[in-house]
Amino acid sequence: MTPAHPTEAPTPPRALRVLIVDDSPEDAEIYTRLLRQATAHPLSCTSEELGEDGLDALRRDPPDCVLLDYNLPDMTGLEFLSVAGTQTPIILMTGVGDEEIAVNAMNAGAQDYIVKGRLKAHELLRTVERAIEKHRLQRDLTDSRLQMQTVLDSVGVSVLSLGTDLNLEYLNEAARTLLHLPPGTPAHLREHAPWLYAAPFDEAYRMVLATGGRMTFETRHPEQPVWLDVRVNRSAGGLSISLTDVTQRRLEEERLRLLESVVVNAREAVVIAEAQPTHPPGPRVVYVNEAFTDMTGYAPEEIVGLTPRILQGPASDRAALDRIRDGLARWDSISETVLNYRKDGTPFWVQLSITPVADRSGWFTHWVSVQRDVTAEVKREQHEQARRDILEMAAEGRPPEDVLTAICRLVSLDLQTLPVTAWIRNGDLLTLLASEQTDRAQLRDLAHAHVDRIDRVDLSRDQGATVRAVNSRELVVVENIHAPGVQLKDGVVALLEENAVQAMWVYPILPSRAEERPLGVISIFPREARRPTPAELVALADAAGLATLILERSAALGEMQRLALHDSLTGLPNRPLYLELLTQAIHATSRDHARVAVGLLDLDRFKTINDTLGHTAGDRLLVQVARRLTGTFRPTDTIARMGGDEFTFILPFSSDPAVFQERIAKHLHACFDRPFDLNGQEVFVSASLGLAFTPDHGRDPEQLLSAADLAMYHAKRTGTHVATYQPDLLRQDTAVISLEADLYRAQERGELELFHQPIVHAQTRALVGTEALIRWHHPRLGLVSPAQFIPLAESTGLILTIGAWVLRQACMHLAEWHRTHPHLSVSVNLSPRQFWQPDLIGTVRDALEVSGIPPEALILEITEGVLMDIPDAEATLRALRDLGVRLALDDFGTGYSSLSYLRRFPLTSLKIDRSFMDGVTGDDQGTPENVVRAVMLLAHALGLSVTSEGVENEAQANFIRSVNGELLQGYLFSRPLPVQDLTDTFLR
Repeated sequence: MTPAHPTEAPTPPRALRVLIVDDSPEDAEIYTRLLRQATAHPLSCTSEELGEDGLDALRRDPPDCVLLDYNLPDMTGLEFLSVAGTQTPIILMTGVGDEEIAVNAMNAGAQDYIVKGRLKAHELLRTVERAIEKHRLQRDLTDSRLQMQTVLDSVGVSVLSLGTDLNLEYLNEAARTLLHLPPGTPAHLREHAPWLYAAPFDEAYRMVLATGGRMTFETRHPEQPVWLDVRVNRSAGGLSISLTDVTQRRLEEERLRLLESVVVNAREAVVIAEAQPTHPPGPRVVYVNEAFTDMTGYAPEEIVGLTPRILQGPASDRAALDRIRDGLARWDSISETVLNYRKDGTPFWVQLSITPVADRSGWFTHWVSVQRDVTAEVKREQHEQARRDILEMAAEGRPPEDVLTAICRLVSLDLQTLPVTAWIRNGDLLTLLASEQTDRAQLRDLAHAHVDRIDRVDLSRDQGATVRAVNSRELVVVENIHAPGVQLKDGVVALLEENAVQAMWVYPILPSRAEERPLGVISIFPREARRPTPAELVALADAAGLATLILERSAALGEMQRLALHDSLTGLPNRPLYLELLTQAIHATSRDHARVAVGLLDLDRFKTINDTLGHTAGDRLLVQVARRLTGTFRPTDTIARMGGDEFTFILPFSSDPAVFQERIAKHLHACFDRPFDLNGQEVFVSASLGLAFTPDHGRDPEQLLSAADLAMYHAKRTGTHVATYQPDLLRQDTAVISLEADLYRAQERGELELFHQPIVHAQTRALVGTEALIRWHHPRLGLVSPAQFIPLAESTGLILTIGAWVLRQACMHLAEWHRTHPHLSVSVNLSPRQFWQPDLIGTVRDALEVSGIPPEALILEITEGVLMDIPDAEATLRALRDLGVRLALDDFGTGYSSLSYLRRFPLTSLKIDRSFMDGVTGDDQGTPENVVRAVMLLAHALGLSVTSEGVENEAQANFIRSVNGELLQGYLFSRPLPVQDLTDTFLR
């Protein structure tokens, strides 16, 4: 019995030895850790910080691979390469990608070049392994070239001539050397090389001698490991024999046979192509192995002679193909992952490794491409990335239709690009919400082209696969839409046939609570009649689970938004929700190339109403404003309350901005053209609206709101009610802010001065009084126009203190004049803002008491807006009349002039606005004259005296006198004058 051999333990794998030359120990540690993460085999890593130390380590104990930093304290990586040579594979590493460094490194002998910041464990290990294998192949190739060179250099044909008796007659030096014969020509070859007379030589000699032909064969030297190519020819004197040492060729053929066996049986596809041309149409294929045929479906005879471009298709990455073309042009080794197509049109991903092959002269003759099918890996990465993107979109709060579109694309990716749609249930209505197609609008247009609007399914009325999937809560498979008994919604079959669809699968999106109805469905439309595969069922279940997560999260967020993102008073969206809706609107307009206007509206004098009538009335006003705004603007417009009395708008539009602004102005007028009812008190309220447009004024929500805010303040200052942002508004606003700050300090600095314009009797031209007019002497700007700073004082509330100062100063000036001219009166303008002041009566009383002038000498001028907009204006005016002061209606005819308030309010006089005097020339039949005459008759009929402003010439003065006008005021008599100048001119 043969004794059994003991079982030998398997030889453990040799450790991978890596030398790291890097002046950063931390980086060296990172590379070591990455390599250990990526490999399950033993690993030995050593490191050196200096290039010289690295070279010593390399000479002392060459590793399997060197990771070399480009920047070393004592030398560069290129200098290291020049000294190290090519005995060990070296990978050059840099902090940044630099093509020039990469080229120089490869030319200097590096096997590869990588960028530090992009390192991943498996990529680093693959780079090291590829460098080691590449170095081994290059070394083997070099060895083979040297061997071939030796063979070619040593080729020498040994020639012998034998007579018909087979005795030696001639041999050359090559033959003498081959046969180890002594110098001279031996007479008896049989004695020195008897094997030349044994088989198969003897048989060849006899056959050639007998037939007169020739014979060729190869045989092995009986005494030496040498193979000879033997050629025996009949010659005139006998035989001519040539012996050629083909030992090297036989060895190379054996090696090539072994290599071919490796290539033929390799699992990776191998393609060998000619070196030229590198430009289109590209090098032609000369060889493919069996793995290539298995991978692509192309037999060798179908691909040889063509270019590898036959594998490219419509979705092949042009950038990757361009990089391959550039690499071929530079004769570089290439590594790329590209999308190719099999013979049957099926796409697949392949990892290409292409290397140029040169002959012994260094001339590149071929390309060798090793190709590995990485479709599963790429699809897995794409699936994981798509899933991460979906979860990130959900976390960012993107609209459900965007997230569901991404889920549809994920399903389409897993199911080999089958058409996929997502439908969402709302009550009994299922609506098409998403598709893997980029353009959902195009999909809906296609659905709308059919009579029955197949983008909607009524679960209570319709029938078909979708309804069955919802009601059964299970997958419904229509394997063939043309099969007998198949029932689908009207119009669906026609649409599916138009798009070459043969089957339909409907997967329900089930909620997390079993008692609730499905949230919707995912529909898949295969282009061939079939059922889903197990893998496809898993993909559908995964997608439905994701959709459930997204929809339930969206519903929860919607409920939270309903509770937390709406204004509790008006029910409108509040600031956070408005900003979110604005962001979505901006994204939508970016995709659809539409435009949107951002509006910011502020109520005029709201604080005064709130302070005067109370917060309850203010809240009631805000509710009514919100109701009017939502009832006036379009349903597609978004209106929100930002806080206080500020409302914001999102207004999509496609018309010309000027036309759009005009339409918005009409809407605004419709909202505020009638009074608001505040607990039985009618109040007229106006508003100012600023507009900013995308993309003209930006695409950032805060930027647009800021622009609209500036436009709103411009509208408020100019009284235009609606204004569009202009770039120079910021500069204007800065100037206004500066002027506003100066106005706060103007009174305490004594910069304000009271001027007076004389008022004379129309018949006698005698001075009867003055109108007090404020002026501001700005230390830097000089005299500032009241038209510029009075609106500022109104908006900031400074008009209250300034108005009180004007009233007191005017009364004090009149008291001084009364010492010599007790018949004079003084007119003082009251701001509407002062009428909202609760202590206006007290302020007037104090001014009268301090100055000591009789109440009837003080005339308070008010505008028509006071009569219309102030809720308790009538009561305030009657209280002032009770003090004894007179009341004049200023600028009559410029507003909503009405007999009703002329009769209703306790007025004593009115002033005709200067605009009516512009056209008066004294013509009795002139239109301006008729208007002025009518006003005079109206006023006199109501017992009111009339002061005519803006009288600039005698014709105007004479006409007013002729129609019985009482008082005149204008440049004909005097411009507004400082107190002393008026005293010197009129009261001396």
